[in-house]
Amino acid sequence: MISLFRNSSFRWLRNGELRAGRSLLKILLLICVVEACGINSCSMVNLENDIGDNEHASFEKLLNNHPELDSVANIVYDSVSSHSDTNLYSQQLALFAEVFVLAQRKYINMLSPERLIAGALSGVKKIQANRMHGESKSPEIVMLTIIEHMISNLDAHSAYLPPEVYEQAKARRRGRFGGVGVQVKVENGLIRCIAAIEGTPAQRAGIEAGDRISHIDGEPVSGMNLRQAVERMRGPPGSTVLIRVLRGRDSQSFSFRIVREVIHVESVRARLEGDIGYVQIHTFSEQTYRSMYDAINEFSSRQGHFLKGLVIDLRDNPGGLLDQALKVSDAFLAEGEIVSTIGRDNNQVRRFRANPQDIAFGIPIAVLINGGSASASEIVSGALKDHGRAIVLGERSFGKGSVQTVMPLGNGQGALRLTTALYFTPSGKSIQVHGIEPDIVSENERSVSRENNLDNYLSAQGPLPRSSGELLQHACPHAASVDDPILTCAFSTLRRRNVFHELDSYR
Repeated sequence: MISLFRNSSFRWLRNGELRAGRSLLKILLLICVVEACGINSCSMVNLENDIGDNEHASFEKLLNNHPELDSVANIVYDSVSSHSDTNLYSQQLALFAEVFVLAQRKYINMLSPERLIAGALSGVKKIQANRMHGESKSPEIVMLTIIEHMISNLDAHSAYLPPEVYEQAKARRRGRFGGVGVQVKVENGLIRCIAAIEGTPAQRAGIEAGDRISHIDGEPVSGMNLRQAVERMRGPPGSTVLIRVLRGRDSQSFSFRIVREVIHVESVRARLEGDIGYVQIHTFSEQTYRSMYDAINEFSSRQGHFLKGLVIDLRDNPGGLLDQALKVSDAFLAEGEIVSTIGRDNNQVRRFRANPQDIAFGIPIAVLINGGSASASEIVSGALKDHGRAIVLGERSFGKGSVQTVMPLGNGQGALRLTTALYFTPSGKSIQVHGIEPDIVSENERSVSRENNLDNYLSAQGPLPRSSGELLQHACPHAASVDDPILTCAFSTLRRRNVFHELDSYR
């Protein structure tokens, strides 16, 4: 067993070498942790496997059970500029212990300590390799590297969120974030600019609709999915990002260094197409349901009578807030289950059900999806499809069927985002990797990155089913030559009198 105490060479002393130091050590560590966390701000977590039920999580207790974590303590200590700064040193070790314990207690799969330790030690090795090249990092960056290696090894969506990243994530949920102001989608391995939002840094810099983004801060976007590319363009307001685009048929290259600003995002855009309402949902933020509800009410008042049909366009919508996905689904369902989640134990089941209200009063609905429709988009499209409430057109969706829980950490040290459950549609189908299969399928499905192309993705339950949807060219042969054949097919399908009979035929 190793005691947390240093000699003059700053290496851990063994119990056999310094027997009398242990009682004093416990007192010193307790003082350090209280100073680092504060009485009210530190989140004290109970260990299940490594610590008794009534004891607080601490690095000392972890180290007693897992001596190999000695190297974590050593490398953090070596990074402290002043070895008398026990507050900073203890704070980083307390952070590690809290993350370690939360991962063991909350992750969707049972985690052995050895798996978490292996990830942490890979982070230690990276820091050691960097030091061989003369790089010196602060204790905060050292611990960030260790925790990132420990958590990102679990799956593609679990992550440690440092304080600044956590604050940015909360801002995005409110529809406000630091960015450049472009609407984008993946196309032929590049990120295509659909539009530069009026009055944003991207629009002022000269980025145009149709530009293909090839590099972000010098890094090629090939191989990135849409979410990864968008995350790289976002950042704190006032920071800069270098974006290289290809323009026109001759792919002329232009580079733009853009200062990020707070971007106010409209998550919903809507318009009338004759007697059909069109609602495009870009993301599920805090205002999504209210904006959609207002748009549908506006359609009714402008028409003078209710609509003949409604198109909900979820293409390239990467997801967002679960409660907004539930509200949007519930808006068109009078009864039944919307989605269910199953956690690490099969008895950890949550079922979300619809209230008896349909704001569209039963009119036919078409939902558009593609390979960029993920998470909350898949909940909505899966629920409306399974209940026969909508016909779904487009491409198989992304397949992001896992639930992430964001857990704030003590002492304001950010948050831990952990995968804690899987989503299932009302018919009991897993969304993970499988995604949502359209009723009418585009035969020209793009080659896009999906869930099973990500590193460390959670595997699907069973093989991918073969598509049973009708090909677009058969369902809407007239739409093949237009700019947006999926949308054109949706409009024509909704205008046919027997649309509800067609909906039944797809089930």
